[in-house]
Amino acid sequence: MAEEFAKLLVAQIQNQDPEEPVDMTQIISQNAQFTSSLATVRLANQMVHYEQIATSFRSMGKVAEYVDPGTGLLDTGIIDGADYSTTPPSLIINGKAISMESITRMDGDHLLNGGGVGGSVETPKLQQLQMLGKTVEYFDPLSGNPAVGVVDEVDLVSAEGLVTINGTSVPLSDVIRVIN
Repeated sequence: MAEEFAKLLVAQIQNQDPEEPVDMTQIISQNAQFTSSLATVRLANQMVHYEQIATSFRSMGKVAEYVDPGTGLLDTGIIDGADYSTTPPSLIINGKAISMESITRMDGDHLLNGGGVGGSVETPKLQQLQMLGKTVEYFDPLSGNPAVGVVDEVDLVSAEGLVTINGTSVPLSDVIRVIN
């Protein structure tokens, strides 16, 4: 951008009327305006970059739906890191660096309660992962009564989908709702 201003300044000086040369105060004023504009553009670019970094920090641990760069298909995973060597930063999901532009949705609660793309139902394993650390209401398998507790662990191996709430193994089908 500075190079373009220099070219314009040289062209202006070369094409000026020799009988009425450009006033030096005008040149200094134009340079000051250009420098101010350049600083504003740089500041705006830095603010965008810092906002992207802040967004990546807020994204850690959330479930994201994204377009897989290798296959072009939608995939879902938990954001567990970021790569700041790219602009915008890439988010690390399922061990892959995913550009922020490839993220189609990011909100664990929404994915858990609202289904996936086109209203499809998310997998039980994804639902289990989204419940980690959440307070839920569930049917206590010992008493059969509704209870409230925090999901401590998830069992992704079992076919029935189990979560551990307050030390008790509970089938995913017995979870009534996610409170927070």
